[in-house]
Amino acid sequence: MASRRQFLGGLAVAAGTLAACRELPAKGATVGGISAGAELLDADALEDALVGSSYLGTGGGGSLAEARELIASDLAAGLTFSMISVDALSDTDRVACPYGLASLADTSSAMQERLDAIENPVDLPVQAAFEALEEHLDQKFAGVIMGEIGPLSLAEGLSTAARLGVPALDADTVGRAVPEINQHSVKVAGIPLTPIGAATPFGDTIIVEQLGDPTRAEDILRSIAVVSRECGVTDSPITGAQAKQSGTLVTDSLTLARSIGKAVRDAKAAGSDPIEAARLAADGYLLFTGTVSDFTWADEDGFLVGTVKLAGSGAFAGQSFVTDVKNEHLVARRDGAVIATCPDLISIIDVETADGVINPDFERGQRVAVLGFRCDPLWRTKAGLDVFSPRYFGYDLDYVPIEQLVA
Repeated sequence: MASRRQFLGGLAVAAGTLAACRELPAKGATVGGISAGAELLDADALEDALVGSSYLGTGGGGSLAEARELIASDLAAGLTFSMISVDALSDTDRVACPYGLASLADTSSAMQERLDAIENPVDLPVQAAFEALEEHLDQKFAGVIMGEIGPLSLAEGLSTAARLGVPALDADTVGRAVPEINQHSVKVAGIPLTPIGAATPFGDTIIVEQLGDPTRAEDILRSIAVVSRECGVTDSPITGAQAKQSGTLVTDSLTLARSIGKAVRDAKAAGSDPIEAARLAADGYLLFTGTVSDFTWADEDGFLVGTVKLAGSGAFAGQSFVTDVKNEHLVARRDGAVIATCPDLISIIDVETADGVINPDFERGQRVAVLGFRCDPLWRTKAGLDVFSPRYFGYDLDYVPIEQLVA
């Protein structure tokens, strides 16, 4: 499965002491690798964030199991995780968004032979891209912007920050997981994503200084991933002043993910309904309960495209539910009527585990609940809907806010 901010396997195997060897940003004192004003994230906080991100990831953002494995490996290696609010940045600080991009395209035998012959492969292309952009700008970044909120995407952002010895920003560029680079709050705010750093596992580093059109970022970076199988990317090297401007980032998204996860954890401990607790924590909507009756998947240009079909149970007995997927759930219909669309969030939750189900990991007969959440207000602006409405993805549908559809 390929995604806009894709999960690059093997991130956890790098030496856990790397963060301690890296020069920290000049801003603020640090104690034990924690920047002044940052909050330490312990194992419970990290687990809460991952569980919450499986709700906010809307079926995308990578495997929750792999995310847990990555964070556990980093904690065992002694890495320290921390979070800092956007408001804690100084105006002259600079932060950036590191993520990975992977390709599902088949590699020819000739290309594979050439790649296998390259010596000294890079274990951490995401980190290499981050450091290449720092060097290009001649400034250490004060924090890491989460690319999106989804389990492995979030874990890799947190891991990259911990490995580099800087805090993760309590903000991301979406507020959920998304298929494309074009669904990017910094871009929607009219701020260039450039310069962009990119690095491959084969020692290549690239700086994209300027884009003729902002939409070219998706094409250029994905083409690098295709010829390299994957590439690390760091974009949006914005200043603290820009980060604090309303609409530049989705703020407090890491806190929201933690709140959802904690609600799930507390409800399980109390013997109450964890999915309902998560719904309340994020002020969401119960859209459906039932079992998975069918699903279809296909790879189209590196995207996972398909549908998930549910048969109703409980209050929804006798009803049907279908979601259309492009990596994430984009459009949901209940008994044929549209009940939610992007950019609002549509999440399918496993009833037994109370974890969000990541596409395409469904099983027929699986008991699930479907929750819907309101998107960040920036996606309901004209600029946001231009790149994140049903019509952008080819549906003959106008966006209607979820609160109106469920009413």
